Amino acid sequence: MIRLGVAVKILGRGGMRVRDGRRGGSPDAPAPHLSVSLVFLREALLYLVEQQICFYRVPADLAPDPYRIGLVGQLRQIEEAAGMLAEVGALARQHQIRLTMHLELHAALASPDERVSARAHELLVARATLLDALGTGADGTLVMHVGGAHGDRAAASERFLARLERIPPVARARLALEPDEECFGLVELLRLHQQSGLPIVLDTLHHQLNNRARIPLPEALGLALATWPRGLRPKIHVSTQRTEAHLQPARGGSRQQVIAPAHGQHADYLNPFEVAAVLRAARGLPPFDIMLEAKAADLALLRLREDLRRFAPEVAGMVG
Repeated sequence: MIRLGVAVKILGRGGMRVRDGRRGGSPDAPAPHLSVSLVFLREALLYLVEQQICFYRVPADLAPDPYRIGLVGQLRQIEEAAGMLAEVGALARQHQIRLTMHLELHAALASPDERVSARAHELLVARATLLDALGTGADGTLVMHVGGAHGDRAAASERFLARLERIPPVARARLALEPDEECFGLVELLRLHQQSGLPIVLDTLHHQLNNRARIPLPEALGLALATWPRGLRPKIHVSTQRTEAHLQPARGGSRQQVIAPAHGQHADYLNPFEVAAVLRAARGLPPFDIMLEAKAADLALLRLREDLRRFAPEVAGMVG
């Protein structure tokens, strides 16, 4: 059975907060704290239980940004909220909800700027420590992009591999690489996998946009899943590219403008025929989970279930 997952946002019930969004920018403003985020996360998990959704991407900024409070400050908050982290993690395990996380895009371990890569290192360690405290187990994958190519993939790959060696083993064990839409596609990540052993999270939209080798989807799916070690359940990302125009209303005598969507933008909902193609490609392959990336979040997942039953009943039973 393939689990469908939702990433960060929860829009059901009119929208639910999933983290402490306070900024704490002034002396009088309360500073954000992990314990507040965990209250929201617990309510979000209970909602997911009601909707029978068993896969969730935890907000990367569940704990305050370590760029602002420092790695020591973030680790201190994790220690202060240890009891709540254990409780929320137990709730997820009780209902068999897989919790994963995606590092922020600016976390470029391969950056030529040592300061940027050092911050990415801190961020990676902090996020992995948080997943440990939640008790997510080995399936608590921490997904990241290579980043930092700046027109030279070979140099970026060398920097990435060198800096990966400095990552604590407990954090490195959670890492998985995701192709991006411009520089590091599946072929490049397969080379990095051979050198690092890190598994690959296939992203169907990024594969559409960055597939210079023209690898068909079924083959790409099989190649990516084969990079995952035995005993660790693979995951992939599935999304639909936005095709709708943005309408900019007329202002100050100017005419209304129609702005085409940028390449790589996620649609609000999922195209069920594209998802059905992924499921057909998955026949005969090891079981894995699908993180859906759509602006309508959980509402998109619930609609997809209905659409698959209506338009592709022969594969609808493959997903939970």
